[in-house]
Amino acid sequence: MSKLKIALCGCGGRSMAHLPHLKDFGETEVVGFYDIRPERAEEKQAFMGTGRVYRESVEEMLDDCRPDALYICVPPDQHGKIELAAAERGINFFVEKPLALDMETAEKIRDAAAAKGLITCVGFQDRYLDIVRMTREFIANREVALVDGAWIGGIPGVYWWPTYATSGGQIVEQNIHHFDLSRYLFGEPEKVYCTARKGIVKRDGYDLHDCSSAVITFKSGVIANIFTGCYVTAGHPGYKNGLRIHCTDAEVDYQLRNNVTFKTSEYTKNFLRVESHERAINRAYIDALLTGDQSKVKSPYADACKSLALTLACNESVFTGRVIEL
Repeated sequence: MSKLKIALCGCGGRSMAHLPHLKDFGETEVVGFYDIRPERAEEKQAFMGTGRVYRESVEEMLDDCRPDALYICVPPDQHGKIELAAAERGINFFVEKPLALDMETAEKIRDAAAAKGLITCVGFQDRYLDIVRMTREFIANREVALVDGAWIGGIPGVYWWPTYATSGGQIVEQNIHHFDLSRYLFGEPEKVYCTARKGIVKRDGYDLHDCSSAVITFKSGVIANIFTGCYVTAGHPGYKNGLRIHCTDAEVDYQLRNNVTFKTSEYTKNFLRVESHERAINRAYIDALLTGDQSKVKSPYADACKSLALTLACNESVFTGRVIEL
């Protein structure tokens, strides 16, 4: 059986969330590497030991090696042209979040992929965790009332992170994982109100809000309050990021990608993550490509657009002071 041919656009640090697993899977071969910094493409090609480095454009790579799928690991403001080039050629794609910084771009990509019947995946890897699967099963027949969650930390050391123009802000760029996971667990949101502040982080060229609080009302009736913050400095004792789910007869404490605790009047049970979320999402996507079955992917592009819309609505609420209907 011939191997699935994979190409990679964007050979920075995030690509290493995928390449070791693709290297380990026996059904795949990475045949092309493209990055605006060719030395990074050369580095990843050397790591994989297969494929060719392309220097002109992603279009050159796609036309030459004709991959079965393209992995896209580029900064948030670089989405659009790459995905549309893949869709035009009928090439499936996996794209890292955030999938775009505006809904017009995301919807154009969504519609182009749908028109060609492409198998797509967005990197919301929390959906693939064993402890998230257990959480969904635990709350399936319970009444969830309130949810509180947080992603609070410092500022990552990548050039595009500290401005809205290049990252979309921390909610869109980073905490979108919690907003997506909330959709996955509690269904579609109805409205959101988000408030935020500045003045804590003092750094040249930085224009993001330092922290925010988003109150989401879901169509199911669940109310979630999700905190986002990037103000933490060296010496901070650390914050347990994750989601706390308050049911009428139980409590759930999901610690981000680490463990989950289920507590009832009869027992308290804690489960550590066993599966690698990065391996699991790559395995699911490769299996979808091998079988032609999009349903194996828990985070297809069309669904991921709804999580982007929720986070962009948070930004709109911050800047307008209004409750945003979804």
